[in-house]
Amino acid sequence: MKKLTSLAILGAAMLSQPALSEIGFVNDASITQIITTESNYGGCMTKLSKAISTGASACPGEWVSFACTGTVDNSVRQASAMWDMVLLAYALEKKVRVRVDSNKKLNGYCYADYIRVQD
Repeated sequence: MKKLTSLAILGAAMLSQPALSEIGFVNDASITQIITTESNYGGCMTKLSKAISTGASACPGEWVSFACTGTVDNSVRQASAMWDMVLLAYALEKKVRVRVDSNKKLNGYCYADYIRVQD
């Protein structure tokens, strides 16, 4: 009986652990605004036409950072390539698919490590 009680307590404790991070996708979103800055928000951000929380519930608003300054384990080269995709989608008014990570935030906004321009 003691063993069963210990297992039940251990199981309940494991189920009540909060998620450390959530990674998800925001699909079929348009880019509505863009920001570049020297130091804040990882150097560059974009505002999507959909809430970032549709991909990761802990991400606020519609803004997402691409960490152009090379923060959050992102290289400047990779960030530059993603930012080029942002600018392309913005200029051509194309929809995008963005993967966001709620565990990596810059000035309170979630980080995107993937962007795909859609048809």
